[in-house]
Amino acid sequence: MDELDKNIKRKYSFSEYDPNWKLQFSTIKDFLLTVFGDKALAIEHVGSTSIEGMKAKPLIDALVVVDKMELFQEVKDKMIKAGYEWGANYIAPNTLIFFKMGPDGEKLENIHVCEQGSAKERQFVVMRDYLRNHSQKVKDYSDLKEKNVSLYPNDYPAYRAAKAPFLEQLEIEAYEWKAAQQ
Repeated sequence: MDELDKNIKRKYSFSEYDPNWKLQFSTIKDFLLTVFGDKALAIEHVGSTSIEGMKAKPLIDALVVVDKMELFQEVKDKMIKAGYEWGANYIAPNTLIFFKMGPDGEKLENIHVCEQGSAKERQFVVMRDYLRNHSQKVKDYSDLKEKNVSLYPNDYPAYRAAKAPFLEQLEIEAYEWKAAQQ
């Protein structure tokens, strides 16, 4: 699946924060509840579209937290029938991703499936919560993304690489912030 290659030069766009992203997530969450049923311990809106004021690719990221990773064959069948593709271990070992592509070859949705208590589940939630509580970091990150989009409009891997150092530092700050709250 070429779409799963983080280094592929795929099409992407960037926009101002859109309050409709919350509504889109709500619709996705309702659908995921019917697909995962009681296997979903939580379904969270994560990623840049979950942060008010964040400029972002108009791509809704959802996190489905499960007790234990399994084959999820029935889930996969339902997701494929609904127009999703999937891959295993894309964002981290022992994870699953479902994604939906738009008519122009842009990703529209990422559904990340992680085990409760896993490092990846924690990272998604801690980073989101940190940004929701630090508006200056939202502005800094938005500005960086806007700059990188103008520098690499047709090179998604270069866009990702250019923001990596900022994200690494942001993650350190987010975990320190989280630890100080406990």
